[in-house]
Amino acid sequence: MKPLLRKTYAKRMKNGKSGIWLHHLVCETAGLVEKQPVYVSVRENEIVLQNNPIDEHDHIIHVVGRESKTSKKVRPLIDTAGDRYESILSLTDKVEIIVQKQGDLSQIIVRPLQFRLMETETLESLNDERIRVVSAFAGCGVGTSALMSTGFFTPVMEIEYEDDSAEVLKHNYPHSLLYNGDAKDCHGVMKADVCLVTAPCNESSSLGFQAGNVINSLAIATAKIIRSSQADVVFFENVPQWYKTDEWLLLKDLLKDDYPFFTQKQLEAWDFGSVATRKRTYCIAFKEEEMFANFQWPKVPNLRRRKLKDFLDGKHVQHEWKSLETWMTNFQDRGSSWKDRSLDKTFVDEEVKEIQCIPRRYRGQSASSTYILSEDKTSWRFLSIDEIRRILGVPSWFEFPEHTPMTRIYEMLGQSVSCQVISAIGNKIAECFVRKSFQKVSELVATVKDKISEAVQENDNGQLQLVI
Repeated sequence: MKPLLRKTYAKRMKNGKSGIWLHHLVCETAGLVEKQPVYVSVRENEIVLQNNPIDEHDHIIHVVGRESKTSKKVRPLIDTAGDRYESILSLTDKVEIIVQKQGDLSQIIVRPLQFRLMETETLESLNDERIRVVSAFAGCGVGTSALMSTGFFTPVMEIEYEDDSAEVLKHNYPHSLLYNGDAKDCHGVMKADVCLVTAPCNESSSLGFQAGNVINSLAIATAKIIRSSQADVVFFENVPQWYKTDEWLLLKDLLKDDYPFFTQKQLEAWDFGSVATRKRTYCIAFKEEEMFANFQWPKVPNLRRRKLKDFLDGKHVQHEWKSLETWMTNFQDRGSSWKDRSLDKTFVDEEVKEIQCIPRRYRGQSASSTYILSEDKTSWRFLSIDEIRRILGVPSWFEFPEHTPMTRIYEMLGQSVSCQVISAIGNKIAECFVRKSFQKVSELVATVKDKISEAVQENDNGQLQLVI
C-alpha cells in the first residue's frame, strides 16, 4: 500500500481511558466521510482501522463530523476510546499515525511512537524522470511549488509541524508522503535527489518573534532528515541572521562528512522581478565535488522594472478601506520610538516600483509593512491574498483549501519564500543534475568502446575477428 501521511501527536485520554483521535487531515487523506463505518482490529503492536472489513473479530465504529467555522462544511473525524486499546496505548505518551491506500482500500495504522535518536529509515520512492524533492519545514508548500514550476522537480515528501499548513500541503501534493508532527519524531524519510530546508527562523528574523532559546534545537533532527533522504543536493533558504546562529553551525558540522561542499549567497527578491523586497541567504550543499564545481548562482536578470499596479487586482474587485487618520493617531500613541519611524514605504500608490517585505504578521498594521493608499489619500487597505500571491510569484495552480481561515493564509504567505529566486536557483540545480547525467552517458559510451576494441582484433589476413 502507498503511504500518504504520517502524523505524530500526544496520546488522547477520554473518560480516563486511552483513546484514538483522528482529526480532519487524517480522515480526509484516508477518504473517509461522515457516518461511514470503519472496521477496527487490535493487533499485537498496533491498531488498524480500515474502510473495508479486516476479519470477523472487527470492532465497528462510525466517522463523525464537525462543521468548519470557515467553510461551513462538515469535515470527518474519529473519536473513540475504550479498554480494547489499552494493550497498545497504555504505555506510551505519543502515538504515530500512518495513512496508506491501495485502490479503494484505505488503512489507518495507530501505534506507539518509538523514539530513535540515531536511526531514521529511508523509504524508497518511485523513480521519476524529474528530480525528487523532500521539503523539510515545508510551511504551506510555496517553496516546493516554486521548484515544481521549473518543470524539473517532483515532490516525494513534505515535513511540517503546523496542522493547517499540513492540510495545504496535502491538498496541493496529494500523492506525496506528508509527515505532520515534531521533526524530532520523524523516523522515516523518502529517498530523494534534493532536500529543501526552510528551517524556523523566529529567533533570527527581524520580522519574527525573537523567541531566542524558546525554540528547541532542531539541528540534530534536521541532520537526520537530510542524511536519511540520501539527497545529492541540500538547498537551504533562510534569513541572513540564521546563518550566524549556533543552530546553523551545529547543523553544518553534523553534515560536513556527507556534504563537504558548500556554497552560500545572499540574494534580493526585488532584483529577480518581485516588487517586494525579501533579502534572504541561500546555501547549497553537495555530496560530490563535480556537481559543486558545475553549480553557478543565477545572475540577476535584466528586467523591465514593474510597478505595483501590475500586481494588483482588477478594478472590479471590492476591497475594504480603512481610515488613514485613525491609523496615524494609533501610530503616534505607540511612543517616541515609533514616532521617528519613516513611513515612506508604509503607504504607497500604485505607481511605486518597490514595497517592503511582506511579513507573517502583515495584518498586524505595522510601519514595517506596505499598504495601498487611496487616490484621495484619506484611506488605506491591505494587499489582498491574490495580490500577495502575484508579488511572491506563487504558481496559479497552488491552492488553499476552503477550510483555511483568511488570517492564516496571510500568515502562511508571509512566512513563505520568493518563488522568483527559488525557481532561478532550482534551474541551476537542475542543470547540475543534467550535466551529471550527460557525464554518466559519456562514461558509459567510452567504456563500451573500450570493451569493443579489446574484443576485436585484426588477423594476419587483415580481417577483424573476435578475441575469445
